[in-house]
Amino acid sequence: MKKKLLFMSLILASYMSFAQFEVRDKSDDSIVTDGQTISFSEAGCGYSDPCNWKFDVTNTTAEAIYMRIFVDNLTNTDGSNFQLCFAGVCLNNVTLNSGYPNTAAMIGPGATNSAGNNFWNQNDPTTTTPMTWTLRFQAFDAGGTEIGTPLSVTYNFDPSLSIDDSELTSVEIFPTQVKNELNVSSNEDLTAEFYDILGKKVKQVKVASGESTINVSNLSPQLYVIRFSNNTGKTLVRKIVVE
Repeated sequence: MKKKLLFMSLILASYMSFAQFEVRDKSDDSIVTDGQTISFSEAGCGYSDPCNWKFDVTNTTAEAIYMRIFVDNLTNTDGSNFQLCFAGVCLNNVTLNSGYPNTAAMIGPGATNSAGNNFWNQNDPTTTTPMTWTLRFQAFDAGGTEIGTPLSVTYNFDPSLSIDDSELTSVEIFPTQVKNELNVSSNEDLTAEFYDILGKKVKQVKVASGESTINVSNLSPQLYVIRFSNNTGKTLVRKIVVE
């Protein structure tokens, strides 16, 4: 029995050594997972708009930790016109392989750092080039040694998700406020991709030519963007609200 208890204690200690912090989406208090992608169709949006993505960082341990955010990857951008705010430090440009802030931010035991934290694509609203920024949250101890497991988030700008995309004209959907089944009318076979308000793809289904229905009862109540595409790559984007 003592050996089993010791083994369980070692497992628990190992788990706790990795669970140093958690990041939450401030809009709905959901926990952000490692490798998560948040996608937006807008650039240069307003402060209160979703593409100004706000987050909290909480120390989940009984000791102080020290946090920095590193820029691990940039796609189709040099890092300019991207605002990163964390722990009272705001930068309107970021650099690949750099970490911010320069001095790691201390977060006390069980405390949350929240005020003013955001990632925000401030490129011109007319920008049509897709871009991504991959950022890594990393905790340190008081001596500057990395501790715990880092958490990476990819901020994705994809203008093709815009509601103005209307290459297909032969698709009708109803109702736009739906509880269980969405009716679709099309004169060709399509693929329908559902994106939530953070731009995360949550559902993908095939839509047959003619009249058909899509079961949306497994989706959480909120606004969704649906991107329909045919086998030649033409697309149509529509919005619905699942109640």
